Amino acid sequence: MKIGLIGAWNTDSGASIHAELIGRAWEEKGIDLTVFTFYRHSFHGTAITKKPGEEEDFVKRCFTVYGAPHPEMNTKPILDADFDIFIAEDLGMIPMQKLLAVFPEIKRKAKTVNVIHDGSLSEKPEFFKFDWDQAVCFDDRYYNFLKSAYPEGKLSIIPYPAYPLKTGDMKKTREELGLPQDKKIVLLFGAAAEHALNTTLVLDRIAKEHDILLLLVTEIEHVLEEFERILPRVSFDFKIVEQSPDQDLLYQYLYASDCMIYNKYSKPTVVVGSTVFQCMGSGCPIISLDSNFVYSFNREVLKYRNFYELEDNLVDVFERGPKYQKQQIAIREYLEDYSAEPTADRFLKLFETLLKKK
Repeated sequence: MKIGLIGAWNTDSGASIHAELIGRAWEEKGIDLTVFTFYRHSFHGTAITKKPGEEEDFVKRCFTVYGAPHPEMNTKPILDADFDIFIAEDLGMIPMQKLLAVFPEIKRKAKTVNVIHDGSLSEKPEFFKFDWDQAVCFDDRYYNFLKSAYPEGKLSIIPYPAYPLKTGDMKKTREELGLPQDKKIVLLFGAAAEHALNTTLVLDRIAKEHDILLLLVTEIEHVLEEFERILPRVSFDFKIVEQSPDQDLLYQYLYASDCMIYNKYSKPTVVVGSTVFQCMGSGCPIISLDSNFVYSFNREVLKYRNFYELEDNLVDVFERGPKYQKQQIAIREYLEDYSAEPTADRFLKLFETLLKKK
């Protein structure tokens, strides 16, 4: 089977995390994969995580993000590529008019699949002009609003994948990163960190009994500015790392940390917490605000509804209490069914079914 995938790749967006998880799982299975993605000067996300020389040979950068002042798409790499499955990730971020112009030619040689990341019915007029062989969404919330737009049998649910279990050594990693061995390290990461500024009030309170280091890893300027303004007034230590790390380096920070706080508030539209799916495989406990970003999870994340529950969860994790122990078991059970490999297999079964149809 040969697969062409169009969408984000090697960026910090949720669509890229999804594409990379299943795409690399296909690669490991021997699938011939070609990725068509954004130019480096116009992409979906806040940062590109790999330098040009580090990018895979199968990646072709050939278009600008939807809504760019001067939208571009070099369709030649797409039309010249050999694939029998064409899958789009987050269609709404791709210059749809230009893709639509060559879509009939794509359909003549391949079965087509649209993986929908939108949290509500798209208002972009081009979105529903594509005649996809199948549309895929992540859970029943998406299905309920999408079923009015797609014929029966053309809409499937395949849950968002998580990074596979890949644990590390905390002591060794802290030594390699130059982090202290004797502190409880709390990680805030990426774009989600901007929502966690107020959790420093809780950390300040429990720092009287626990020696805490707050580790902030992001290169988003306004987030850095906000934290740099408030952190000198807190009673715990902190370290700011201005980076948008790739997956391997991100997992080093997770291995070094006692927990990660994910404090994103609910949105009126349907959402998934891609950062949680990205980080869970490290085994680092994730303590999350109980919002619709973590709809898919039960005991795999420690949820809180207020700062008293946040404090209780932090203390339990620091002391390796019963919540922490149950969470570690739940993570392993969840990843057996919903990590990248079984999710990639679900897609392959769908593709095989489509290829059997005339």
